[in-house]
Amino acid sequence: MKSVLPSAPRIALLMEGTRNYERGLLRGIAKYTNLHGPWQFYRHVPYLPDQHVSPVELVRTWQPDGLIIRESEHYDELLDLPMPVMYVPTTEPRSGLSNIVVNDYAVGRMAAQHLYESGLRHFAFCGMNALFFWSRLRCEGFCETLSEYGHEVSIFESSQGDEFLNRNDEFETLQQWLRDLPSQTGLMVCTDDFSLLVQEACLAVGRSIPEEIALIGVGNDEAVCDLTTTPMSSVSLNTERAGYDAAEQLARQLSRGTRRSHKQTKPVNVVVEPLRVVARRSTDATLTFDPDVSTAIAFINERINYPIEVNDVVNAVSLSRRALYDHFKSVTGQTISAYIRERRVEHFARLLLETNLTIAEIAYAMGYDTDTNIARLFQKTRGMTPHAFRRKFGGNTTTG
Repeated sequence: MKSVLPSAPRIALLMEGTRNYERGLLRGIAKYTNLHGPWQFYRHVPYLPDQHVSPVELVRTWQPDGLIIRESEHYDELLDLPMPVMYVPTTEPRSGLSNIVVNDYAVGRMAAQHLYESGLRHFAFCGMNALFFWSRLRCEGFCETLSEYGHEVSIFESSQGDEFLNRNDEFETLQQWLRDLPSQTGLMVCTDDFSLLVQEACLAVGRSIPEEIALIGVGNDEAVCDLTTTPMSSVSLNTERAGYDAAEQLARQLSRGTRRSHKQTKPVNVVVEPLRVVARRSTDATLTFDPDVSTAIAFINERINYPIEVNDVVNAVSLSRRALYDHFKSVTGQTISAYIRERRVEHFARLLLETNLTIAEIAYAMGYDTDTNIARLFQKTRGMTPHAFRRKFGGNTTTG
């Protein structure tokens, strides 16, 4: 175990780590300190004897150099202490502080694109927009993207916050809303936790997932998504990278003077970007649509690591090339060749983030003669080079 040096920065880390979002941030903070530390962390552990001591009293006892705080009414008084703060908001970002916030609008867009490209043509959003800024922004990104495609969105808004997860009277209103949605609706829910409740409500009113309602959440909490009746698709967030960047930003503030107040420094927000949709059975188009198109999509997904052509897909189904082309375009809104290209680029992006292979090695593994063509296509569709994508969204141990 690494010894803590006397000069190590003392950081009060006031996040519970009970949710996947917080755990991802904590992993990123740990990665930064393992590379650039050590830091000495102080945590409030509720079951220890100091559990009845207020957080303010604890922090004054610890005398930390900086704070990383998840929003809580118990911590408000700490924000006036003369030290740098990285703030993780729940209801609204705090002006004058460096906030850690999700690019929620982009999250909504990503979910909308996934559902639309799955062939769905009815859409709905379930959130807590009146209470939380991130729910409002996810709804905006979702609705505006689908408006660009010419579709409207049915919206259900809970006004109960976390209390709604305890199945209050509003649960019956949610059930009625779900009953009224048309079949083959793509439904985005603002968080994975809320998605679990929505899935239970669907089961209660006899709406099957994904045959009638295709469901997608946010956060990719595997403890939720993989343990539901129907495994649930979700937008994965790059929380680990954001935690790393937040620690780096706090280190910059500390380097200017360990007792410098956040009110004397210029706030710099850290943004958590969406990575990708982790598709599970809850949005599986192969269970929902035209059987020939479903067969074609399954064929493409099974061979995504190989340079397949449109003729390969046609040979896998019982339709003629023209008939399959028309059916496929009608269901997915894309041509077969465009669908193959997009899924291949998504797979390439996933390998950039999840492996230490070089870009040339990934290209070779996917059947490209060189990395030039896929790099050019990637930049055209993603707006940045593969190297830039890996630097922005990946960890800090991958190779070039």
